[in-house]
Amino acid sequence: MRRDQPPFLLSRPDHPGMSGGQVVTVVGDFDTGLVEAAVSGRWDAGLKTTAAGLLRACLVGEPAGVLVDLQGLADPGGASAALWAAARLWGARTPAVPVVVCLPPAAPLAGVLARRDTGWDLPVYASVPEARAALTAGTARLERLVLHLEPDGSVLSLVAEMLGEACTDWGLLPLYRPACAVLTELVANAIEHAGTSIDVAVTRRRAGLHLAVQDGDRRFPRGPGDVRGDPGDPARRGYGLRLVHAATAAWGALPTRTGKIVWGTLAIAEATADRPRQPAARPLAAPRHGSRR
Repeated sequence: MRRDQPPFLLSRPDHPGMSGGQVVTVVGDFDTGLVEAAVSGRWDAGLKTTAAGLLRACLVGEPAGVLVDLQGLADPGGASAALWAAARLWGARTPAVPVVVCLPPAAPLAGVLARRDTGWDLPVYASVPEARAALTAGTARLERLVLHLEPDGSVLSLVAEMLGEACTDWGLLPLYRPACAVLTELVANAIEHAGTSIDVAVTRRRAGLHLAVQDGDRRFPRGPGDVRGDPGDPARRGYGLRLVHAATAAWGALPTRTGKIVWGTLAIAEATADRPRQPAARPLAAPRHGSRR
């Protein structure tokens, strides 16, 4: 990432443009790779700005899909329709991220989105479970390797081994070293600061790799700009996040229902990447401190 670009830390900060009753939240799901955003309250310019920024940040993280829950949105005139349609177009860019909306069928906004003359073609579902099921059906096609680990430093070698297998099988060996540095740093941070069980996922993306580390601690990492001290001293706390910032195309964090996910993406030119292959069926030996799925 650019040195002046902050990480995408999607907590729930205060938004000065929003009034009482307006809420924008986001939650990630490690197992499916989906992100669910909920927008509620009276629709106005402040809520539009906040929701648009949140959706763009969600899409930067290249989730398997984005579900936008609008059941609590007060928009009788359908003025927000253009934003949700735009979000679908943002998600359609490479790498493609499907975007769907959840709305009661009787809501005026649902009628606006369903109009054929708009050409928006935005999938609208009546309930969150229905929308989630539609998106989840598409995630089954993802090329993804997962590790379930205990918070012990000995598991870092398993992380490196899984990543090496992924990069070899997917023709992405040029990404192995930077990706290994990033992923082991994120796992080491989870071991040190969260101290909970840890889930690690490496997912093939058209442009490269998506790395994700989930733990049970709701506290977010600090941005590399928040760390004081001499950046030339690798022993100081926070130095590793500077490495993550420098090595990734983008990185950030988002809350889950039980903690958080910290993610990073690494890109490689398509001309450099070999044709992707299905992961070879050679599972790791069952480790003492982790399990593989």
